[in-house]
Amino acid sequence: MIALLLSTVLLAAPAPVLVPFDFDTNQILVRASANGSEPAWFILDTGASANVLDAAFAKKLGIKQESERQSSGAGKGTVKAGLTRGVRYDVGGTSTVAETTYLIDLSGQPAILGREVAGILGYDFFIKFAVEVDYEAQVLRLHDPATFKPPPGAEALQFTLDKKTPHVPIQIKVPGQVAVTKTVLVDSGSQDAVDDDVMPQSPIKRDVLGGVGLGQEYRVTVGRADWAKLGSFTLRAPAGVGGGVALIGNEVLRRFHLGIDYSRKTLWLAPNQHLDDAFTNDASGLDLRYAPDHQTFEIHDVSQPSPAASAGIKAGDVLTAVDGRPVSELGGLQRLHALFSRAGATYTLTVKRGAETRQVPLTLREQL
Repeated sequence: MIALLLSTVLLAAPAPVLVPFDFDTNQILVRASANGSEPAWFILDTGASANVLDAAFAKKLGIKQESERQSSGAGKGTVKAGLTRGVRYDVGGTSTVAETTYLIDLSGQPAILGREVAGILGYDFFIKFAVEVDYEAQVLRLHDPATFKPPPGAEALQFTLDKKTPHVPIQIKVPGQVAVTKTVLVDSGSQDAVDDDVMPQSPIKRDVLGGVGLGQEYRVTVGRADWAKLGSFTLRAPAGVGGGVALIGNEVLRRFHLGIDYSRKTLWLAPNQHLDDAFTNDASGLDLRYAPDHQTFEIHDVSQPSPAASAGIKAGDVLTAVDGRPVSELGGLQRLHALFSRAGATYTLTVKRGAETRQVPLTLREQL
C-alpha cells in the first residue's frame, strides 16, 4: 500500500522535476533524504546495482539490517554490506521506495570528496525515471519514462542491463594494436575516462595506486589510447586503467548532455562544448586526499618515478600551500588536480613531515 501511494505521488508530480547537483572531483552529488532524514549528499551512480546508505547514517535513522553479504566496488576484493528493504528516498520533491538498500561503510569518502556522503543512488533510483543529466547546467531532470523526449540532437545507444547496471559497446584503439570492440559499464559513479584491460597494452603508460572508492586499493597501470569511439563520437587520446571493471566514467560522460532510460534500455548522447577537451593526466606523481581538518591535503601516495618522487616528497607528508597560498584557498581537490596536470609548470610546495616544514620546488612533466 505504501509503495502504491508513493507511486501515485510520483506520477502526479510535475515533469520534468529539476534537481540541482554539485559536480565535484568528477562526481555527481545530489541532496536527498532517506526515510524522512535531513537532506544529505548522495552520489548518483549508474554503476550501482542498488541504492546504498552509509552504515553509520542508517543506524542513526534506526534502519535495521536484515541480512549481510559481500559486495564489490572500485577497489580489489569485497566489502561487507548489510541489506535492508523498503527505504524511502526523497529527491527534488519526488519519493521512491527502494526494494533493496545496501548498508556499507562510506566513512572513507570525505578524504576523497571533501564532504560527508550519506549514500549512493543506484538502480532503484534510475529504474523509476528517465533521467536527464545536464553537466553544464549542473541539473538533473527527472521525467516520467512514458513521456520522456531525449535531449535535442541526441544520438541513441541501446544498452544491456547486466546485474542491474547499463553496458554499452565501445571501440578502443591503443598505439601498436588493432582497434577492438568492448562492452563497458556506463558508470556515473566513476571519476575515470575509459577503463579496460586493453589500456595497459599501450606503450604510453605508468603505474599508479588504484581502487579509489569501495574495496582495497591496489597498483594499476594507466595507459593512453589513440582513440575510443562511443556511438558515432570519437574521443581523442583517452586514458584509463586495466585490471578492474571495464567502464566509461564521468571523464567521458561529462562531455555530453545525457538521457538515460532503463525502461527502454537507451542512453542518449548530445555532445556539449567539452566533447573535444583534452584528457589531461596528473603530471606530478602526487595522489592527494583531504586531511581530517579539510584545510590541508595528505599525500596518500607518490608514484615512481615522478617529479614528486625526485623532489623527495613521500607518502604521509602533508601539503599545506602552493606558491605560498594556503591550499584551503585553492578551491578544493579538483582545482589541485587541474594545477598538477600542467606539464612544464613549476610550483613551490609547502610540505610538512612531522614537525618539519619544507619548501619544495616541483617542476611538472608529462607522465602519460
